[in-house]
Amino acid sequence: MDVESNIVDDQGTSQADAQEMLKAFCRNGFDGDEEKTGLVLGRPASEIRDMIAGDVDIDDDLVTKMRGIAKERGFQLR
Repeated sequence: MDVESNIVDDQGTSQADAQEMLKAFCRNGFDGDEEKTGLVLGRPASEIRDMIAGDVDIDDDLVTKMRGIAKERGFQLR
């Protein structure tokens, strides 16, 4: 699959962008802890790991949640 052309949301976020956002979300918001990240996002840690690895697609709901939580908690997604 060509992750660059697979658009996730109405803002034009690609799978590659979403994957980088998830990495930054985990790193900047939860000290790289995939268990905590999964808990906050309502996903199992194994799914978070698979998304970060690019094995599972990231959907628009998750991107929206990450943006909202990062804004609320005051950390960057880049």
